[in-house]
Amino acid sequence: MRNILNRKDAMNIEALQSLACEIGLHQLGDMPTQKFLIREIQKQRGNEACYLTDKRYACSEDCEWRASCQKLRAVWLR
Repeated sequence: MRNILNRKDAMNIEALQSLACEIGLHQLGDMPTQKFLIREIQKQRGNEACYLTDKRYACSEDCEWRASCQKLRAVWLR
C-alpha cells in the first residue's frame, strides 16, 4: 500500500477516499466528510474511532491524524 498520508495533501477528501478503498472500505456514501472517513479508516484498521472526539484532549497515540485532531477549532466546525 502506498503511503498517501505522507503527502502534502494528505488530509484532503480524495486522498482519504483512496486510502479507504485501498484498505477495503468501498461503500462510504455519496459525500462522506473528512471526520467520517478518518473514523471509518480507524475502525477498519482495528483502532478506536476517536478522531475529533473528546478523547483527543487526553490522547497520547501517535497516529497520522494527531496534529489535525488536536488542533483547536470552533465548536460549530466539529
